[in-house]
Amino acid sequence: MTQTRRTLSGLVVIVALALALAPSASAAEANCPGTFEVLHNDRIGSMQLPAGPYVITVLDTQTMGCTEAAQLLSQFLEDWDGRLPRPWVATASTRTFTAGRGSTVGFRLTPGSPAPPTPPAPPSSRVCAGYFTVLHNDRIGSFMIPKGRYRITLLGYRGVTCSQASSQLARFLQDFDGVLQAPWILDPSTGSFMKGSRHVGFRIKPFVPDGGGSSGRHPSAAESRCPTFRVQHNDTIGLLVLPRGTYNVWVRGGLSCARSTTLFADFLQLPAGNLPSPWQLNAQTASFSRGRSGEVGFRVKRRTV
Repeated sequence: MTQTRRTLSGLVVIVALALALAPSASAAEANCPGTFEVLHNDRIGSMQLPAGPYVITVLDTQTMGCTEAAQLLSQFLEDWDGRLPRPWVATASTRTFTAGRGSTVGFRLTPGSPAPPTPPAPPSSRVCAGYFTVLHNDRIGSFMIPKGRYRITLLGYRGVTCSQASSQLARFLQDFDGVLQAPWILDPSTGSFMKGSRHVGFRIKPFVPDGGGSSGRHPSAAESRCPTFRVQHNDTIGLLVLPRGTYNVWVRGGLSCARSTTLFADFLQLPAGNLPSPWQLNAQTASFSRGRSGEVGFRVKRRTV
């Protein structure tokens, strides 16, 4: 009996020692196969991501897979202002994305070595060449668009061309209240303009220079900016609602700033919108045109602070 107890005690000690010496389960990093291609110089907040291939390394294979990491990276690259959805945080210095500070759930990016394609791969047709220039701080509804150059990327390969996207963006920037004409919808969180489907349309993002020419600009060269105009009270001109505040004014077709200011003040006295002939109002763009051609006239937009 005593011998049996000693034997069992010895086995317990051996098992305990084996467990103590065994390697403990810990976070295991792993490089994902292949590379993730960033099509043009881009950024996520303060994190710079030059165009090229990147190796994705998941920080813990037990909590994240390569497919999930690639999908998250695509989502983060569409982010407008670098504020990632909670709980995700980005560390620019190491190009690391984690689900909270100090978390091991996440992934890291490392510039990869591009393998020479055979034959050479063409550039993506969804990334529009050149850039679109916004000359002044502007907005489309609540979507703030600071002055500068912007890259246009198509949401899909069908439905909208780069030329059409540039023209539509210029038109949307003329919109007065941010309510786009159907079927267009604006997603301010990603800077995406969708034509009835999340796969048809385009998105814009501040342009990171990498060469190439201009693909458009706003306002157009045909417009000139005038001094601001102050609307003293909440007012209306027909269907155009004008909250009190400061407004930017742009003229076209040789109309002078002084004349546009006088006309605007006169039109504010016509709440029914019955403008004197030949003047016409487009409430969608807050544009006043002398005649149907629209070549001569002016437009107004509430000033962006």
